[in-house]
Amino acid sequence: MERTLFHGSTAGKQLLRFPHPDQRFGPRRRHPCQNRCVKKLVFIPAWNEEKSIEAVIADAREHVPGADIMVVDDGSTDRTPELARRSGALVASLPFNQGVGAAHQTAYIFALRHDYEICGQLDGDGQHPASEVARLIAAVENGADLAVGSRFAEDANPGVPEYRSTFARRLGQRLFSLLVSTSTRQTFTDTTSGMRALNVRAMELFAERYSSEFAEVESLQQAVRAGLVVEEVPVHMLAREHGNSFITPLTSAFYIFKTLIVLLIGQLRPKQVGQ
Repeated sequence: MERTLFHGSTAGKQLLRFPHPDQRFGPRRRHPCQNRCVKKLVFIPAWNEEKSIEAVIADAREHVPGADIMVVDDGSTDRTPELARRSGALVASLPFNQGVGAAHQTAYIFALRHDYEICGQLDGDGQHPASEVARLIAAVENGADLAVGSRFAEDANPGVPEYRSTFARRLGQRLFSLLVSTSTRQTFTDTTSGMRALNVRAMELFAERYSSEFAEVESLQQAVRAGLVVEEVPVHMLAREHGNSFITPLTSAFYIFKTLIVLLIGQLRPKQVGQ
């Protein structure tokens, strides 16, 4: 199955018919999934991940049984969409590379249109074990609106080697964690994690407005200010086996600067719920 969705399309938003934000989110409350079958989607944003995509799909199918698996092909120029379809996954193809934010939002719109109650997301490069995503989904089933996998939480899988990134990325991650924690008055240790699970309340929020460049960081601020229950779950992530990250020290510094501006603007936005 192949679907093409366009990021930020007016038609898509009209079809979803989102209520006004003040009507959508009431006071913080939990909605545990109590012993019932929940319709789940695990989606994988992927851009030129032909070397790893089949293994990622197989891992998701093994550790999240009963969930539908979808690959959001972000304008790949290799065999990523072909291999994903061959592995039995749904494929949503963007017409050209638009970035991880557009890929995420595509999945949220798809999930809402097809009545999925919980989404889990993991990267297509093999860094996110599906067994850990299953733990995030369990956190949502137990009441969180948004569960975020943290590589840096103190009790993240003792005995497993600590996740290590470059110095520039670690500096940025710590700075973002400090800023988001300060602005939301909630402690976050891993604001750039793309390993997440979320329910309909969070999907509705992000389907309507989601940053194309600063997806992970800004969405945490956005979710907390909207009154959603956001939880961090300690997780283990793996080193990238194939391909190279496009992030360099120079691009990291520029990204940090731009994200600081985005967070400051987000802090000035009116809250969507009275708290």
